[in-house]
Amino acid sequence: MTSNTVTNPATEIVGTALADAVRALGVTHIICIPDTNLRTTIVALGETDVPRFIYACTEDEAIGINAGLFITGHKPMLLIQNNGLYACINTLKAMPLDACIPTFFLIGQFGRDVSKPIEENPRRAVHRLEPTLETWGVPYFRLETPADLPNLKRAWDLAWQNLGPSAAIVGAPTK
Repeated sequence: MTSNTVTNPATEIVGTALADAVRALGVTHIICIPDTNLRTTIVALGETDVPRFIYACTEDEAIGINAGLFITGHKPMLLIQNNGLYACINTLKAMPLDACIPTFFLIGQFGRDVSKPIEENPRRAVHRLEPTLETWGVPYFRLETPADLPNLKRAWDLAWQNLGPSAAIVGAPTK
């Protein structure tokens, strides 16, 4: 687990900067359930052919596609929002955790009041995300400001080192 204590409010990260950081990881495929908070990052990632974009209907489906790509030698990742993580807990348990499939989640904090720390946000989808990840033993890192972009690589590396899930949580909508 990461050491996550109460933080300052989140600030915007430029979508192209986050997209460049994702490309630098060596990701081959992005399985995406579109997230309005990461809209500018999704647009920036879609401007090139690498990594390849795959849109899925559900987070469960996305985790299955991720597993298939991993098994065939690729280095995929998932791009979802906080609400989607709750929708796929059973599949998270089955594939990334029990089957030891590297599964990197880039998660947008949909519905967050960015003027407040996560712990003080009134929406459960926001303030319960990290405790949910902790319950399942999923390491995560916050991307609260542009200075936190190195956490993206830390989270990515953990998924591959541990052969399991990890997450980078983007605290504010990208601009």
